[in-house]
Amino acid sequence: MIDYQHNGAIVDVDNVCFTFAISENPRDFASYRTNQDSLDWAEKDYHVGNWRIHPYGDNNNLPKEIQKVIQANSDAPGILKRKAQLLWGKGPKLYKETLKDNELMQEWVDDSTIQAWLDDWGYEDYLLKCAVDFSHMEGFFSKIYLNRGNRIGKSSFISKLEHLSIDRARLASEFQLYKKKATHAVVTDFSFETISALIELKVYPLFDVKDPFKYPNTIHYSNMYSFCADYYTVPDIYGSLEWLRRSNSIPIILKALSKNSINANYHIISPQLFWDNKEEDLRANCLERGIVYAPKMLEDYKNELLKGVAKVLSSEENTGKFWHTTKAFTVEGTNLMDHGWEIKLIDQKLKDFVRAQVDISDHSSKKISTSIGLHSAIGGTGQTTNVNSGSEQIYALQNYLTTQNDIPEMILTKMINHAIKINFPEKNLKLGFYHIGPKKLQDTTPSQRPLNQK
Repeated sequence: MIDYQHNGAIVDVDNVCFTFAISENPRDFASYRTNQDSLDWAEKDYHVGNWRIHPYGDNNNLPKEIQKVIQANSDAPGILKRKAQLLWGKGPKLYKETLKDNELMQEWVDDSTIQAWLDDWGYEDYLLKCAVDFSHMEGFFSKIYLNRGNRIGKSSFISKLEHLSIDRARLASEFQLYKKKATHAVVTDFSFETISALIELKVYPLFDVKDPFKYPNTIHYSNMYSFCADYYTVPDIYGSLEWLRRSNSIPIILKALSKNSINANYHIISPQLFWDNKEEDLRANCLERGIVYAPKMLEDYKNELLKGVAKVLSSEENTGKFWHTTKAFTVEGTNLMDHGWEIKLIDQKLKDFVRAQVDISDHSSKKISTSIGLHSAIGGTGQTTNVNSGSEQIYALQNYLTTQNDIPEMILTKMINHAIKINFPEKNLKLGFYHIGPKKLQDTTPSQRPLNQK
């Protein structure tokens, strides 16, 4: 029986049980970086029709890769959701900036005209989806719609904004006129596993704030600029992907130890390069045979291979047999990276082994919290034996609200504030997120305390 758990598996046959995981460098599993996780995207563009599409990641699937790793983790989804909630605060409200005693103030206001326009197209749902994308990828795509009145001589204005899923939109430029700066956006299913992905591909010009009414529909990419990145943001969590993967593999190992009261005898680590090459072989084979490649083909091959490994490792009849592999080496900077299989015999000192896995998991949680940029006191990743004090949580929250919210809020509301300024230039209003600063318990009256509030 093979029980898959995300990117690993538990293999349990006859009298042998082993866990299986994929890594680039078996000697340093927690710090490896796969050949798919490079930052050399800018020069790897590809062409569809007359368009040069700029990929997001080596295989143009970085958002999906991050989604897969994050959703398999026990800590990251909750931390990222909390980060979006902290940015949201009490929700989006209109305000006017004023100077009072040489200090910049936000004067929160109600405006029925702008509010009616916002409510008409569901601005809160749009902003919430954008906030989720931003908390994960530090960028998001918006589609801008103009009213139809401009076609019959009436005044033009932006009728609504629409959130586009970040895995379905990519920046692009015309193939004949290669420019370093993207001029358009392409929207489709970029897995290209079906012919409909090519048929349904749509191209839109990027939004130009200097000429907002030039096209009926445009796309805007709002993002935090990344150092030396030409097109897309490299999210901070990118640097912790391997900590996330390492953390994700630990429950598989512990499950193998307890499942059916059978202790895992071995832990097998395979090189990512092996599976990448095998996937290329399968794709080439499908191309020669004129059939569409499906990810299940690689999974079927993996099943057969793991069954073979289990057969070699189990039963007395296989005494004297051995598993043989070759190793390939690549140079990454000053490091020599080996790509070979490794079969580790698991010492049956279960208490020490489990304790070591838990320690690694705790350390992974700290690294994940750091990369996301949320203090453990408000991110929920404090040490298992130490509950963060109330004052520590208050100071962490105050620090977050005063130092980490302004730029994300500016990016998240950038397009909607462009639209407000274009549609209602005389109003001089912006949209922002309303926050209430935390207070210590001793600084509140008894009636204001949570226990005394309905």
